[in-house]
Parts: sequence; C-alpha cells; structure tokens
Amino acid sequence: MIRMRIDLRDEQRRHLFDVDIDMQAPPSSVSAPNNPARRIHLQWEHAMGNNGQLNRCPACGCRELFARKDFPQRLGLILVLAAGTAALILFGFRQLLPALVVLGSLVVLDALIFLFAARCLVCYRCRSEFRKLPIHPKHPGWDLGTGEKYR
Repeated sequence: MIRMRIDLRDEQRRHLFDVDIDMQAPPSSVSAPNNPARRIHLQWEHAMGNNGQLNRCPACGCRELFARKDFPQRLGLILVLAAGTAALILFGFRQLLPALVVLGSLVVLDALIFLFAARCLVCYRCRSEFRKLPIHPKHPGWDLGTGEKYR
C-alpha cells in the first residue's frame, strides 16, 4: 500500500491539518482528525499523471508545483545562528581553530542534510505539501517568477 502524506492548507495558505492518503484508492474528501465536520474535497481526476506522479494540486487544482528538500527551515536557521554565534564568540576569544571547526562542522552537516533529506512537492497557490510520493528527479524547484504570480 502506497501512502502519501499531505499537509493541507487553504487558499490563504493557513495550515488546516495533515492527512495520510492511500494512493491505491484516493478519497474524494478528507476530514480533520479532531474535527470530522470540517471536510476538504480533493480533485484527483487530473492530479495524477500516467507515471504515478503528482501533476496538479488535488486541494486547489493548481497546475504549478515545485520540489524542495523536506527539512524544517526554522531548524536550519537555528543551526546557522547557533554556529555563527559560537564562532563569533570563539573568534572574540582568539580561538581561531575551534571557531573554524564549528563553521566546518556546519558545512559538513549542511552537506549531509542536502544529500540525505527527502524531497516533497509544494503547491504554489495554497502551499499544501505532498510527501512520500514519487517525484521526478528533474521536477523544477522554486521559481521566483511563478511564486510572485501566486503571491
């Protein structure tokens, strides 16, 4: 059984809820786990291509999706700020080698995250995120022009 994870958002890009979908029989609507009365209708007619890859957002119908690394951006920012602060403090105490080790460790950690982090698809219009599904390796990443179109 293939299960796709969807982080559903509304047209204003507000987080609604997360849901796991059985891709063998995708449902036409899903409800929030804590509020069954809140139902979101999903449009699967043209969402999946013949190759089993997502071509269109089933939540809002947008045809434009982008691929990105599935890594929490806030955590990455915290890591960079912590390493930068530690390096500045070490530089302030004239500890050149330990400061360079901290910065070098951050570079190695960043490379490992880049190599091993999974990818997810994101809808430009509603920002719903789709995980645990096949994504073509050449699927386009974020494009500023397209992003501005949906801002």
